[in-house]
Order: sequence, then structure tokens, then C-alpha cells
Amino acid sequence: MFELENASVRLGEWLVFSGVSLSVESGEIVSILGPSGCGKTTLLRAMCGLEPLEEGVRQLDHAPLENRTIRPDITMLFQQPVLYPHLNVAQNIALGAPTTMNKAEINQRIIKVLASIGLEGFERRGTAGLSGGEAQRVAFGRALMQEPKIVLLDEPFASVDVQRRLELAAMTRAHLKEHGISAVHVTHDRQEAEVMADRIVNWATLAQSERSEERR
Repeated sequence: MFELENASVRLGEWLVFSGVSLSVESGEIVSILGPSGCGKTTLLRAMCGLEPLEEGVRQLDHAPLENRTIRPDITMLFQQPVLYPHLNVAQNIALGAPTTMNKAEINQRIIKVLASIGLEGFERRGTAGLSGGEAQRVAFGRALMQEPKIVLLDEPFASVDVQRRLELAAMTRAHLKEHGISAVHVTHDRQEAEVMADRIVNWATLAQSERSEERR
């Protein structure tokens, strides 16, 4: 379970948001729906420790997390996939492997991850020739290598067309559910949120309450 309580973030003189509270149960997928520029990305960055909280606390499994601490079991998938062009697909995914894994375990895990994200046989592919959707799936696979407890998704399907976006949302949801991984997904697209989430939270009301719409 991940909890954010009465959180505020300031960037320079700008108060991005304040009084934000959100609880995500184990295995739950929550979509936060709001317009571009409202602070959704900053919220995710604060949740994973990339931005400090000015006020408030965050907790994982009821244990407080030190402000701005970054943990491998809280991972973030950015809007644009961050892939290293000098590495092939397998090597990019391997970067997410825990330090406790040996080489054989990493290779076995890569094969399983590629199968689960629909990229079987892509191990030796370069990243330059990948489509936007394929590149984002590689980035997602790298995140899964860390065996996270929660994944934070910052509009990761925005670079592909609508139909492909919904397909990727459905695939991502299925994988998260299969492995019991919690997720917070932010988007401005309601249809994408409905495909992805167990629960939709409107950004406009997030600071006031967790009033939401349950997945039908």
C-alpha cells in the first residue's frame, strides 16, 4: 500500500499543489485525470522521490519514506521512453535488474519480460528502429525488471495514435494485474483512464478528497 498525506510541492516560487492526499491499495491501479500543466507529473515525481515534499508524508506499506529518498521498488515510466541508443533491447531492459540477480537469472528474466510485453525475439534489436509503442514497451520492461511494488506512469502512451494507445493501456493493465503490482497512472484522456484503471480520480478534487469513480 502506498500513501501520500497532505502533500505540498513548491518549485522555486511556484506552489505546484498543496493538501494532496492519495492512498493506493496493494495491486490497485489508480488513474489521475486532469489537463496538461496541472501538476500531475510533479505529483508522480514527488511520489517516487525525484521532487522533495515541502509538506506532507509518503508511506509504503505503512512505513514512512524519508523525503526525496529514491527506492527501486517505486519506479516511474516517463512520457518519452528513456532508452540508450548504444545498447540493444535486452541490454536496455537489463539495466533495471536488481543487483542481487546473476547473469543467468537476468537473461531468463529478460526473456520472460519480453514475452509478457509482446516483444519476443527483440533481444538483439537496436533501439533506433523501434516504433513509439515498441520503445515504450521496452521502457516498461526495464521497469518490470526491478520487480517494483508500485509503478508510476506519466502519460506513457501519449506518443502513439489513439487505437494503439488503448491497446498499450490494456496490455499494461493486464500485466500489472497478473503480477499484483500497484500503479498510479496520469492522463488527460478519459478513455485511456477507463481502460487502464480500477479507480479514476479527478485532479480538480484530489486535494480535497479521494472522491472517485469506481471501475465498472
